[in-house]
Amino acid sequence: MTPRRSLALYASFLTAFAAPCAAQVAAPPNVPSVPTRGIVWSACTAADASSNFFSLLGDRLRCGTVSVPRDHHRPAGGSISLRVVRVAAADTTKRRGALFVNPGGPGGDAGTFAVTLAAIWMHARPGDPVHGEKKRLSDMFDLIAVIPRGMPGSAPLNCVGEFPETRGVLFDRTASNVARFDLLQRRMADACRADPLHPYISTEQTVYDLDLVRRALGETTFNFFGVSYGTWLGAWYGATYPDKVGRMLLDSTMDFTATMEENFLLTGKAEQERFDRLVAQPAIAAPETYGMGTDVVSVRQAMTRLPYRFRVAWTGEYRSPESLMAAAAMATWLQEDTALTREAMASRITTTTFHAMPQVHLRIRDEARRMLDTVYEPLVMKPPSPIPVGTAMMVAVPCNDTPGTRDAGIWQQIVARYAADYPAAHSGDMVNPCVFWNGPNAVKPPIERLARAGRVLITASEFDTLTPIAGALNMINALPTASMLVLRGHDRHGVFTLTDEACIERTGARFLLDGRVPSEQLTECQRDPSVPLRANPSTTTRFVDAAQVERWRDRLAEALSRGERMSPRKARP
Repeated sequence: MTPRRSLALYASFLTAFAAPCAAQVAAPPNVPSVPTRGIVWSACTAADASSNFFSLLGDRLRCGTVSVPRDHHRPAGGSISLRVVRVAAADTTKRRGALFVNPGGPGGDAGTFAVTLAAIWMHARPGDPVHGEKKRLSDMFDLIAVIPRGMPGSAPLNCVGEFPETRGVLFDRTASNVARFDLLQRRMADACRADPLHPYISTEQTVYDLDLVRRALGETTFNFFGVSYGTWLGAWYGATYPDKVGRMLLDSTMDFTATMEENFLLTGKAEQERFDRLVAQPAIAAPETYGMGTDVVSVRQAMTRLPYRFRVAWTGEYRSPESLMAAAAMATWLQEDTALTREAMASRITTTTFHAMPQVHLRIRDEARRMLDTVYEPLVMKPPSPIPVGTAMMVAVPCNDTPGTRDAGIWQQIVARYAADYPAAHSGDMVNPCVFWNGPNAVKPPIERLARAGRVLITASEFDTLTPIAGALNMINALPTASMLVLRGHDRHGVFTLTDEACIERTGARFLLDGRVPSEQLTECQRDPSVPLRANPSTTTRFVDAAQVERWRDRLAEALSRGERMSPRKARP
């Protein structure tokens, strides 16, 4: 069976056994009806976007505030203000409508996301076979970012408390660390629940906010581009207002058929599969070169034998057998000399011959240099007070959105199983304040309602560990009218706009422009792994000022990944 057939057959298998029956579509949720409120527009400030975007976008960039109910189900109970960022269509004579955008998180910076997309798209060269359609997007659509409730600028959630220092709970299984881990989860929940706004920081309430802004803008349909948690937000909107959806691009999608907790629990398995694919399989294929044994278990054991410091530093960073060999060498040096400084470690990396084979030696040395600073990072996790906004949102939104484990003992059993089954997983993935929450405080609409919405296109990377492809396949099986693009052979989190693959970029842009979709429900975008995912900015002609566009794309890719890992489930250690 070829790799191409494997995904298609898996999708077909899921469809056969998991596709929903039309007769089982639930009744519409209790959707509140709040009168439309106007947006008060003004000039943007430094809090809305960096100043270089002001001069670049000029009068196209405007910011405003809108008053929304604190609780849409009880609009008489008070209001809060939300910030709205709008980048107007570049060519008013060609304007077709508005495209709402969200970068995920749920603590992602939606305003910066919108203006960065606008800057990249306006620099696309018309007629370019990969990115040319993005210039048309820039000309024809306003980009709209609604700063979600709970974020600075839109009634921020403040989580203030005293938090214990903890070590990675997947690596330090001592009773004392497990107890501190439970206390950390409880304190994080208590800190956020101390803010009276906390019951209303949910995807449900944010969806009602989005629809109120849509109406305030005079838009008859809701077009949307969301990444990661942004796909959860988009799916929730579409399942709540299916008749209002125009086109919806869900990039690196979460699995809306599942709970938030179930989505988070997918990441540990995906991280372990990544380690096995990049490290274990190449190592056992050449045992005489790497000396790690002839089976995956042996390579995993070589990793788990590393001291705690190196387990923490290298989790999620292994990308070859040489990575593991570098970690083992550095660990040995630090065990032999516990006072070894960073500078002394750097000197040993430079002067040591790591392997008799020159190319292997160079790769080990490069990996050691890449991870040097990380090895000397603090070994304990203690959130500052107040908790950073991204972390605060990752407490309130998941805990309010869907049911999950509410027993600390049961959760610790889950953690213990993960420690045994997925030794390459992030300990931060397991921080779950929802165990000590009172939630959920929202009613999630059934995905069958999203299946009745306008056009939906899903994009995903085959090896994404933050939103694993298994969730995307569940989504496509629940949405028989949707389409899906899979970027084979890559682990990028956030795809559209960030590659030079025509299968992703041209198809995604044409979908947003005209609703065109591939002829097949599932399209596998094959790429040559020897060719860079993005072209060299010094040689590409795809964008005007290509070097600057590459810097924007790099920052955007970093922000999308960092936005997820800022959460308590993604934090070091």
